[in-house]
Amino acid sequence: MGAIFHFVGRNDLSAKENLNPYIEHARKNTPFANIEWKDDIWDITTFVIGRAQGKTRKLAYFKSLRDPSGSKQMVQVPLDPNFMSFAKAAFSESMRRLRLVEYNRHLSALRVIEQALISAGLNPCITNLTPFILDNAAEILREKYQNPWAMGRVLERIVTEIINPARLTPLLLEWRSPMEYAAPVRNDRVSTNSEKHTSRLPRLESILALADIHYKSKSMPDRVATAFVTLAMYAPSRASEILSLPVNCIRHADTKDGPTMGIAWAPAKGAMSMTKFAASDEFEAVIESTVNYLAELGAPARKAAEWYFNNPKDLYLPPGTEHLRGSPITLQEVSQILGKETAIQTSHAKRGYGLIATGRVTNERSRMQDSRKTGLAPLYEFDSLERYVLGKLPAIFPILDGHTKIKWHEALFVLPTNVLRPDGETLLYLPSPISTNQINHQLGTNPNGVTVFTRNGKANPDGSPMGISTHAFRHLLNTLAQSKHLSEALIAFWSGRKNISQNEWYDHLPQEAFIEAYLKLGDVGKPMQVAGQLEAKVRSIEVTHGLTREEALKLELGATHRTRYGICRHDHALTPCPKDKDCVSCGEHTFVKGDQRHLDEAEFQFKMHDKAVADAQKVSPPL
Repeated sequence: MGAIFHFVGRNDLSAKENLNPYIEHARKNTPFANIEWKDDIWDITTFVIGRAQGKTRKLAYFKSLRDPSGSKQMVQVPLDPNFMSFAKAAFSESMRRLRLVEYNRHLSALRVIEQALISAGLNPCITNLTPFILDNAAEILREKYQNPWAMGRVLERIVTEIINPARLTPLLLEWRSPMEYAAPVRNDRVSTNSEKHTSRLPRLESILALADIHYKSKSMPDRVATAFVTLAMYAPSRASEILSLPVNCIRHADTKDGPTMGIAWAPAKGAMSMTKFAASDEFEAVIESTVNYLAELGAPARKAAEWYFNNPKDLYLPPGTEHLRGSPITLQEVSQILGKETAIQTSHAKRGYGLIATGRVTNERSRMQDSRKTGLAPLYEFDSLERYVLGKLPAIFPILDGHTKIKWHEALFVLPTNVLRPDGETLLYLPSPISTNQINHQLGTNPNGVTVFTRNGKANPDGSPMGISTHAFRHLLNTLAQSKHLSEALIAFWSGRKNISQNEWYDHLPQEAFIEAYLKLGDVGKPMQVAGQLEAKVRSIEVTHGLTREEALKLELGATHRTRYGICRHDHALTPCPKDKDCVSCGEHTFVKGDQRHLDEAEFQFKMHDKAVADAQKVSPPL
């Protein structure tokens, strides 16, 4: 296919005479497959596949700004007929030239232009557009959109890249967006000078509740949801990055301190692929068990997905059911093919699974469920089940993620259908990718109120329901990294952001910095329980300085930092260390029992000093 040239209007033609050729050029060269130009809704799912897109459909709605349908998949008030054809042409050309993953701003800008023309009492034809109308459109943007600057830029591009080159107005439009740039509010950064700097952080109680559920619950929906949380707490990550991880994501490397484990990561917004190594041996074990659990849970579904990749027109038949292909099947056999533990009820056959009865029955006991009393089982068309299952695969199958090009059968979070439904029976051989919305529902946004917290009787101290978003974990880890004074470049690298210099060495942030979390989260966290010497010290500070217990605790813990051997509470900003290099006999130092790294370091220091003494004795024998 030859190159497609951009349309350029003729100066010797009027704006209206250029408009029809422009629309026809766009219609003939539209980049979208399987759309009807006349439709008010275009399905562009297969055009540019997004991150962890899975089963998500991408629809372009050519509806007016006056349309009351909101987020419903319908158009109640379409664009005016005099504006509709231009809007479709402009959108089609913009997508062909720019290949946008996020395209809704362009559609919104076109709706605003139409509304500005109508509000001015003009025929909503693009040829009537003037700088005055564009100024009115800018005001609409300012009133209706959270980021008017970005929307203004799109409006400006429509003028400079579409309307002016195509000569669609009587005079060339000299117009620039009046919107002043304002830095967008980042939801993974914290302004420590802000009074509300903890407003986007998750409550510490919810983090601890999820950890408790992860280790105690045997429920499949709970385990899948907390498996996502485990990976989200491993390193600052976007939900789409986690949900598009491959099954073989674990990497191993040798370092001077011994072997270490990491996860292969593909950042979502253009940063280079990387391996994010575990911050501790404990986290290695947790992550490895989590990945292994998801890999094992999804193995049957991924096997089916691989079959559909190689045989896109044929139903997958698990071992022991291959002889059923093309033959009439019973409901018990349908359950076996889908990987459902119990037989499907006759009343659900057509409504739930699209099965078409053949009108025949069988009396073979091996082909029917044990509970049937009639001794006869109805038979259903094999093709009807095949159509039902193949119809569950989206148009972009087998691609799960447009960035990494990972396929369904290679993805860790492609699992059996219904794994997140406590009231639904799992279909082992019907693959389904987990979406961000599904995880968010499990973590607190489920409209019916049933979440991983409610199922396990977890609530905030004030009795309110617990809830946390998938992005809150990234926000928390960024906050902890900043509290440890890591450089912005290193935090960006750890978080998978693009605007960083090439890093040759990566210093990992300790995940076990719960004291820093406690100090940073302020009133979000629940009261910390302390005992022993620390409790006595806190009481002494309370009495001496007239402070509350919380204030005294924060004062005592404020200087807490990790050492090679454990945790030190001495505040070096007040006085120098009185027992420098003598941590063993210091009352302000705490050793962490069972921490192999601290033990290894202590043994290394002992051997080093022992060797130094031995070398000194060789040179100068003791008297």
